[in-house]
This record gives sequence, C-alpha cells and structure tokens, in this order.
Amino acid sequence: MKPHAATCSRHARSVRPAWFRFAFAAIVSAAWSLSGAAELMVTVEDLLKNPQFKSAYFAALGPKAKEKWLREMSNSSLVRSVRIEGEDYQVASPCKPHDCGDNNLLLIYAPAKGTVYGSLYEKGKTTLIGAPGPALGAELERMWKKEFRQQ
Repeated sequence: MKPHAATCSRHARSVRPAWFRFAFAAIVSAAWSLSGAAELMVTVEDLLKNPQFKSAYFAALGPKAKEKWLREMSNSSLVRSVRIEGEDYQVASPCKPHDCGDNNLLLIYAPAKGTVYGSLYEKGKTTLIGAPGPALGAELERMWKKEFRQQ
C-alpha cells in the first residue's frame, strides 16, 4: 500500500490548481523584480561618494557649501530619475533638519554631463544654483513647488 500512497501523493503535488501556479509565478516574478530594483536605488550618500557629482555639487553651491545640511545633503529621500528636455537627471531633495519648510533644496544632477542645478530655498528667498538656463530654471521652480509645497 505504501508505494500506492507515495504515487498518489506525488501525483497530488504535481497537479495544482491553475490559480496556485499563477500566484506562485507572480510571487517569484515580483521577488525577482524587487531584487533588481534594490540594486538600482541611489541614495544621497551614493551621490556624495561620486567624485564627479561632489565636485560639481560643491562648485554649484559656492560659499553655501559651508552649510552642514547642504554639505551632507541632510534629510533627503531616495534619489529618483527624471527626464527634462531630453536629458536624464537624478533628483535629490535635502532639507535642513527640523526646519525643512524654510530651508530646502531641489537638486538635479546629469550624470552624463556631470552638471548640477538646483533651486535653493532659504527663509523665503529662492536661489538657483549651477546657472540653469531659463527653461530649466522654470522646470526647477515647478519641481520645487511640487516637492516642498505640494502644488
């Protein structure tokens, strides 16, 4: 009897409902996708370890690089990617700890060109950094409002 039971249990394991096979495939696919996504996540720490970025960023900041929250890019969420005027940029949005509403920065970095631009907001005054052109400056303002003023 035992061989028959073994055969039956083997058969029962190989014939699964269609929904089970679909669910299993979906879970495996999602896990595979997430493992790849984790490898692509970029943090501000990653950016600051990049000599090309760090040099361009500090040059764009000028004397503002002395500010600790700007130098360390404090309180930024994960870096995300955007495409502006046909150029790929990485976006970071650091702010001053305990004072994000009055001191923040929307920063974009073009890795292909090594350029950094941003909209720095300090206590009611906005300063563009990195000398963006008029169209890019307007886009930075729009992105800053969306990021920090939910507009």
